[in-house]
Amino acid sequence: MLSRVLRIVSVCACSIFFIQAANAQFTVQHQAPTAIIRGEVNTLEFIVTGVTQNDVQEALLFYNYDESVGFQQQEIQFRNGSFVVDFEVDDASAAVVEYYFQLNLRSGSQVFFPENSPSENPVRVNIVSGNEEITRTEKRNQNIDYTILSPEPGEALIFDDIVIAIALFYDIAVLEPGTFELYLDNRNVTQLADTSAYFISYAPKGLTNGTYTVRLEYKTDSEKYLVEEWNFEVIDPSRARFTDLEGRPAHRPIGRIELGARNQEIGENSNDAYTARTNISGNYGLLRYSLNGFFTSQESNRLQPQNRFGANLELGKWLTFQAGHVYPNMGRFTISGRRVFGIHSKLNVLRDNFNVQFVHGELNRKVTNLYDELLIEEVQPDFNQPPVDTTYTLTYQNQGKGTFSRKITAGRVAFGNERKFQFGLQAMKVEDDTTSIFNVQDFNSLFNGPTTLRSNLTPGDINKLQENPELLEIQTGNVRPQGNFVAGADFRMGFAKNRIQLRNETMVSALNNEIYGGPLTVAGADELGFEIDQSDADLLDVLSRFIIINENMNVLPLRIKDIDSDSAEAEPFFPTSIIGSNTELSINYPKNNFKLQYRWVGPNFSSLANSTIRKDIAGYTATDRFRMFKNRLYVTLGYEALEDNVTNDKAATTESKTYRTNLSWYPVSRELPRISFGLRLRNRDNAVVRFNPNVQDEFEKASVQNFEINGIDTLLTPIPKESITFNLNGSITQQFELLEILHDASLSFNNLRTTDEVFAFGDVKSSAITLNLTSRFTDIRLRTQFGMTFNNTETGSGQTDINIFGMYAGGSYFLMDGKLNVNGRLAITSNKSKVRPLVVEPTVASDDDPTNDYFILDSTVNESTFGTFVIQAGAQYDINEYHSFIFDANFTNVSGAGNTSDSIVSLRYLFNF
Repeated sequence: MLSRVLRIVSVCACSIFFIQAANAQFTVQHQAPTAIIRGEVNTLEFIVTGVTQNDVQEALLFYNYDESVGFQQQEIQFRNGSFVVDFEVDDASAAVVEYYFQLNLRSGSQVFFPENSPSENPVRVNIVSGNEEITRTEKRNQNIDYTILSPEPGEALIFDDIVIAIALFYDIAVLEPGTFELYLDNRNVTQLADTSAYFISYAPKGLTNGTYTVRLEYKTDSEKYLVEEWNFEVIDPSRARFTDLEGRPAHRPIGRIELGARNQEIGENSNDAYTARTNISGNYGLLRYSLNGFFTSQESNRLQPQNRFGANLELGKWLTFQAGHVYPNMGRFTISGRRVFGIHSKLNVLRDNFNVQFVHGELNRKVTNLYDELLIEEVQPDFNQPPVDTTYTLTYQNQGKGTFSRKITAGRVAFGNERKFQFGLQAMKVEDDTTSIFNVQDFNSLFNGPTTLRSNLTPGDINKLQENPELLEIQTGNVRPQGNFVAGADFRMGFAKNRIQLRNETMVSALNNEIYGGPLTVAGADELGFEIDQSDADLLDVLSRFIIINENMNVLPLRIKDIDSDSAEAEPFFPTSIIGSNTELSINYPKNNFKLQYRWVGPNFSSLANSTIRKDIAGYTATDRFRMFKNRLYVTLGYEALEDNVTNDKAATTESKTYRTNLSWYPVSRELPRISFGLRLRNRDNAVVRFNPNVQDEFEKASVQNFEINGIDTLLTPIPKESITFNLNGSITQQFELLEILHDASLSFNNLRTTDEVFAFGDVKSSAITLNLTSRFTDIRLRTQFGMTFNNTETGSGQTDINIFGMYAGGSYFLMDGKLNVNGRLAITSNKSKVRPLVVEPTVASDDDPTNDYFILDSTVNESTFGTFVIQAGAQYDINEYHSFIFDANFTNVSGAGNTSDSIVSLRYLFNF
């Protein structure tokens, strides 16, 4: 639609302050584990009540170890309102993992857990080693008999043939009450096994060649008994002794193919979707391969890819090649788990003394701009006067703003073995492809585009815009193509059998916020008011292979001399604000882990492949964790001192000091609770005193401006900062037996309070409690879950007040000899929020003197209340070991502001081979 409208201009003096409330439609429930076990697969679940597949664009787990400079990321899959991720610790020396959950919705909004500043207040969990959880016993119980079904003691199998199965025989009236626990190489896998009163089976995944030990124990209140312990071997397929009746070839792959169909009803609207998912893997000697893919009919060129697929090849430990959608992790300052559509390869040869890593592909795919109309508005001061000006604004359709195709090329070359000494060089180039989409910058680019966008322009309008192309405005601004180059070095050293490690990574970055026009030229510099030599321009042209350098750099590596004269010149210089560096010293012994970290990241350091890097920060972090009482008690102490303004270009420097401690108890007996408590105390201060002589004393902490007296002058100062944050969190997990049912109960809580000493509306209060009870019935194959969540958050000393209550109950039941599994879940949430805008007190706002302005809470209170009711049901029927059908149904009702209901029914077919 093309239109010409008349706009009346009026002028008013007012100040408006508003707060954007969190995305209240969806709330996240998450039970943080008491500990993350190193060497095991740790399952983290985030339940988002009311969310559907149509709402989800992408879900991510951001995590780091020991308060690193940035976060790595891992994608999370969505199934029936629950986001589940299998997390494994890949840092051998890490003592603590911090993580937060981020859900990106198709609407463009985001949902987080924790909700309040997740990157500053992530979930924090201790890491313990799986083999520290085992205390061995050789005592036998004569009342338990058994039969090993598979694998037989000493049997040699290939990795895809392994199912651990054991049948049990005992008189329940004679045997003392207790529980069976299954271990694989000292790793407790009971929770992952399929268990009943007289049968236990477990199919391990990802086993490599070698000898493995299976151990079955029986635990009572007072004793722990060994049922049986035996070994089996995983070998190369060429050595395997096959017992497969089909006589399939040794190199035959294993895998799964899943086909699904889903129907969703939202109000009177119906939406159908079809999906296909596959995972195939195998090996041939030292060569391992895998293929994976996910395809959906909801793939849209208006979003980043929903279809995901990839291939992986590994030749021993020497060569890895990945293609498709890959997730490279090269460095903390370059790329750490970000999805790339392209290739990722690693080469490790000469006994790991020569290492090469290479990444090439696309970070973002192109999304075209969808323009709506060109608005022509005649501006007149009054109805009775003629127009004085005309504005031209090109608008977008709803969510019509696009993105460029963003390319990435990165590599790292390292010499030496990191267990002794390794030196590496790495570099990364990220650049938007300016030719990938049609993007209007000014009238000249519009004139060369589709004629429909300018069909309502008169010849006079065209002449005017051709003479002044910059008069054309783009609604919310046009898309600006960026370029980024990061390069630097790293080294790693190991001492005392690698128990002492020293690591450093130092990088420099350059960011161009708009690469249109290419590198800076002599003529371009002249237009900007300074001169550069042709040799300098030639150098910039050479550097454009890595990054385009022009006037749109976040930091221009040119220093202007004699800027106020007619002979202003520019000379190259190196800006320290583009440096990022991190150094770590870690000492790891069986009873003690110590880590000292120093970081220095300039305010202009940027990586377009890792947006979680905290900038303008310098300081050190020390963490010491020691273990007592046979590794049952963990004590962690930590101290952190950081400050901003690292390049001294601000008027004030904010210092932050943080004290942390954590006490965790992991007893051997599951009859005793596992407990973890953590305490964090943080103080932030920029040494600016709150002072405003134009405001009454009682309102001084609410004043808009702040001043200081310097001699006889009263000067405006930066905003003062001084706050204290107190954070207490903990979790308790207890296993107990009641009514012949084995229960695992857990309670976690988190309380955070920030007191602002210099601003009346800077306080934050947040508290959350989560309860969970998982019950396993011994006589029947039934598992149930029940959980509740309470959350209250108040920010801005009363500006927002949000109360959330959530409850869910579910269960899973096996019947027909385990072939049929039926499950269900019921979830209810209640969300109440109050919002009071922060405004300038009206009587002082009207006197045109900003020095005496102060804030107050508006008398208007915006309240909202809504509830979510979700019921889910499903079933899985295994026809045989190859074929299965899965049925899921979901009904959601949202009451309150705009009642809505939707239902989802899906059917999936699984083929395992």
